[in-house]
Amino acid sequence: MVDLRFLCKASRQFHLSSVEEGKMDGLMATDGKMLCYSAEGMVRTFKKEQHMPVRILLHLTLHCMLGHPFRGQDKDRDLWNLASDVAAEKIIHQLGIYSCSLEGDGGQQEWLSVLEEYCPHMTAEELYQYFLDRRLNEGEKEKLSGLFRKDSHFLWNFGEGGRRKGKKDGNGRADRDNSGQDETEEEEDAAVSEEMMRQWGEDEGEEKLRRRKSRMLQKEWKEIAKQAETDLKTFSKRYGQQAGALMDGLASITFEECDYSEFLRRFGGQHEVMQLSEDEYDMIYYTYGLKKYGNIPLIEPLEFRDDKRIKEFVIAIDTSGSVQGDIVQNFLQKTCDVLRHTGSFTERVKIYLIQCDAQIQHIEEIESLDSLEDVIAGLRLSGFGGTDFRPVFDYVDGLVKSGELTELNGLIYFTDGAGMYPEKKPEYKTAFIFHRDDYISPNVPYWAIRAVLTTDNIKVLNKEGV
Repeated sequence: MVDLRFLCKASRQFHLSSVEEGKMDGLMATDGKMLCYSAEGMVRTFKKEQHMPVRILLHLTLHCMLGHPFRGQDKDRDLWNLASDVAAEKIIHQLGIYSCSLEGDGGQQEWLSVLEEYCPHMTAEELYQYFLDRRLNEGEKEKLSGLFRKDSHFLWNFGEGGRRKGKKDGNGRADRDNSGQDETEEEEDAAVSEEMMRQWGEDEGEEKLRRRKSRMLQKEWKEIAKQAETDLKTFSKRYGQQAGALMDGLASITFEECDYSEFLRRFGGQHEVMQLSEDEYDMIYYTYGLKKYGNIPLIEPLEFRDDKRIKEFVIAIDTSGSVQGDIVQNFLQKTCDVLRHTGSFTERVKIYLIQCDAQIQHIEEIESLDSLEDVIAGLRLSGFGGTDFRPVFDYVDGLVKSGELTELNGLIYFTDGAGMYPEKKPEYKTAFIFHRDDYISPNVPYWAIRAVLTTDNIKVLNKEGV
């Protein structure tokens, strides 16, 4: 790992802690700060296969840098463990480091070739969704776990929602109808709990400490991931070109969620609205008049102000089938809520809601936010063919040329990103909002504004309200 410059800071993050053999299901485990290892097991393993300790260390370092220990809340624990292990091992294969190679890598490579057909980016999020949709049985889970598992995940932060209800261990293997496994897990937690308390020096409950510690560690590792991503694009560019899965994984962890309200306000144009302009109003003369003449102010506040408002707007929905109906409805509802509660629209509006797959399927012309809410409530998607963005732009260009739209503020296109883009830049602002759970923004024309919303992000936006 000495040659991997981009991992220098990551490898210095760990505090070593030797654990008695048998107290931990595996040779190494980490929570992002403390690295537990079994000294006896490491020596014995090294004698059998010299590259194994280095392989495990690289494997768990990649876990931390990609945020795997901190992103398993409310996920199926077995599947998240498996998806994280496959993602880490895929990166190691792409890096092609001799000191990390193992005799059993051939078996992994066969499965990786199959999985790449369904998960082109090979990120943990993408693999997890595939495993979830595929509904792997216990036999398949055990087989894949046996091939890709290298470290123990018992220190990972899964939260209450991510803990299994059945009797399975933290690495996806079925319990053998005895209580020994549960006792072992309790002993594992107890073995490190005291050390965690000592290092952090906090007089808090264990669960509260665990949550607080996880948030802090996640923030630290996100900064490390950002530095590694920069390094891979510059000094360590060779490894960045080799390991596409690593670059995609780092893109998902360094992804910054934007304020959707602020995002929509980008499309506003300057309009004079009836509203007190506090910025242009001098309170000194107002209060001086009241003080000197009783109740007579020397000046009155301005009743009009310039503000960014949206008057004409186009919302296009990709109905090729890759974006589900409930997700579309949630997205539209949130967009409507934001525009209503932030006062982003003028009194009179004109909104076009267009459904399109490879061709335009349905057009709805709306003249008020109340009408938009009614349309959203009764929304029925049409299409489910291929994906081509150009028909929407051709239609909107026609509206502009005919004078139907004279003050078009912009167009937003909700899609998963796979489709045909216009060759020329339109005369109005355009944004592609991608619905992708892998956080990866597809390549789009230089003139388009980009934003990524995940399924969870859309749900959270609607739960928050405005």
